Amino acid sequence: MKFKVKTVGREMLAIVIGNGLTAWAYSWVLVRANVISGGVTATAMVAARLSGWSVTGWTNLITVSCLLVALGFLGGHNFINSIVSSLSYVGWFSVAQAWPPPLSISLWWGLPLAGLLVGLGYALCLTHHASTAGLDVLALVVHRFWPRIPVAHSLRVINLAVLLLGAWQFGLRSFILGLGFILIYTQTLAVVMKRQQRRALA
Repeated sequence: MKFKVKTVGREMLAIVIGNGLTAWAYSWVLVRANVISGGVTATAMVAARLSGWSVTGWTNLITVSCLLVALGFLGGHNFINSIVSSLSYVGWFSVAQAWPPPLSISLWWGLPLAGLLVGLGYALCLTHHASTAGLDVLALVVHRFWPRIPVAHSLRVINLAVLLLGAWQFGLRSFILGLGFILIYTQTLAVVMKRQQRRALA
């Protein structure tokens, strides 16, 4: 029983920390620079422009849909952890928005830093049986049915598809910056996931 409590506690701590890294990176760098970076928020922004519905409404709809997919295909454990993940992200993001940095962060070093932080944050969530309740759920489902396809590769393809739609709506600059960010964070995620798999097999 004590071992189970410790395991659950470690999972929750890793998920909360992972979402903290991700939320601060998005808030302090990507949101301030208006970078479309794939994922739920960018998908909602594009969908809102095409449909006339609100970004908030689309974000909620996509998030709930992703949670339902997690419940249906990834099991109750992942579903519960994903709920904790989404709630901790909202909390961290709100804090980060409330305390913006006093100076503007240069994209020359801010974007790579954000990519590293988001990649590490995603890795902490995914390696502790949680999604971010975002489009990574789809990548996890693909990996479950086709284990040879790494989660990072599927996530890269999904985000690039969103990014292309974002470029159509938000312009070339947003596409180029978003592409750089996606390549950095998915590569970071791939490296961390590979190391984790090697440790598990050792």
